[in-house]
Amino acid sequence: MKTPHFSGSKLAPASEYAVILGAGVTAAASIAAQQVAVATLPVTTLVALGLLNRYRLDQRLQESETGGPTVEEAMAKSAAVGPQRVTAQPQPDAISARPRVAAAPAAARFSERRDYIHETLAKKLQAKADFAAIQQASLQKIGAQLRQTREEKALEINDIYQQTFIQPYTLRAIEAGNLQQLPEAFYIRAFIQKYASALGLEGAALMADFPMA
Repeated sequence: MKTPHFSGSKLAPASEYAVILGAGVTAAASIAAQQVAVATLPVTTLVALGLLNRYRLDQRLQESETGGPTVEEAMAKSAAVGPQRVTAQPQPDAISARPRVAAAPAAARFSERRDYIHETLAKKLQAKADFAAIQQASLQKIGAQLRQTREEKALEINDIYQQTFIQPYTLRAIEAGNLQQLPEAFYIRAFIQKYASALGLEGAALMADFPMA
């Protein structure tokens, strides 16, 4: 096959034919990127595509006012660029740059709620302890008065038991002001009233001196 020769080309015929064939292969590769197989194209088609690309390059070089790249450089650049695909996959930098929602606020709220519960419980326990101390002091005062009155009347614990049917250990706990050995405050007040009445004291008034929650 006779090698076409362009008037403006400075290449030898063999080099020019290689450039044309390379341009045809490049064009065929571009077509292959569009789902067309290169192997199915005949040599004549490759040459025709190469001639077409060569003609376009010559036209661009002739229209250029200043000296640009040579035909070989233009062909090499065109082959190097090749078909490009646009991908929609996110880049790692873009993924890492996305703001992340931290769990710290939730943990902080939980910590604040826990601290609030502990503080509330501590206040309740402290209030209960303070009230128990007030009851203890009141019971000690009432018990001392009952014991003094009983001793002045020369009565024994069993004598009070015979009158009130209050167990001797309960009577002794009342006189000693031992709050831990006595039942609930309601029963303590009832025992105080009954004990005081057996000694001839004002049981209701003395009972009222023992506070209840």
